[in-house]
Amino acid sequence: MKRFEPKTGASIQDIDPYAGLSGAERIFAIFFSKIGENKKQVLFGIGVLFLTVVAVVSWNEYRAEQFRKGTLAIEKLEKELSLSPMTDINDKIKKYESILSSYNSSSLEIRLAKTLGDLYAKNGDYTKAAEKLEFAGKKIDELPEVKAYYFYIAGNYRESGNQLAEAESDYAVSVSLLSNRKNVAGFYAWSLYQAGRLKLANGKKEEAIELLKKVLDQEIPSPSEDFKAVRELAAYLLLKSSQAN
Repeated sequence: MKRFEPKTGASIQDIDPYAGLSGAERIFAIFFSKIGENKKQVLFGIGVLFLTVVAVVSWNEYRAEQFRKGTLAIEKLEKELSLSPMTDINDKIKKYESILSSYNSSSLEIRLAKTLGDLYAKNGDYTKAAEKLEFAGKKIDELPEVKAYYFYIAGNYRESGNQLAEAESDYAVSVSLLSNRKNVAGFYAWSLYQAGRLKLANGKKEEAIELLKKVLDQEIPSPSEDFKAVRELAAYLLLKSSQAN
């Protein structure tokens, strides 16, 4: 068998050019050597990274500017409407929707959700009213209580439009968002009651009874008249459902 024999005069540096280096010095020497060997690929990668960073920063600045301009437009419109309180609801809706279509900002759409939702509801278009509130409830990054509030109002609008399945779903979302929020026990109780009431109307009796019983299970040291009222309503529905057997 042939044995490998290094060429005459070959040194350790010929075999390992970094033999005299150690630790971080050796690592950096190898690193920059590899960069030199792959200069084109490295430069291309840096260029792509730079363009990506520029694009992200530019997009964020664009959205912020759109929201700022849209906010100014809203403030201007609200001043105009305050001077013309008899403005037709359809005209108000058109003006607010025009602002949304003029500025590319989801934050602006969230800000106007409640305003437009109320206007659509007053105009009898409960589907659009609910959609505005549901959109905001999904998109906002606020506390769970705020998100639950939007879905609760959306549930009201769905029910007003006789969309009982959708109303039940919105109330159920409100319940899930408030389930661990002890500081809003009253709101939680009302959400439970509304969800239970709609489940009962939609033929889901067992699920409805479970939610209505949870209303009665809520313990508040100094219950308000509003909380007492929802307990009475829940108790009435439970009694009514038991008599229906």
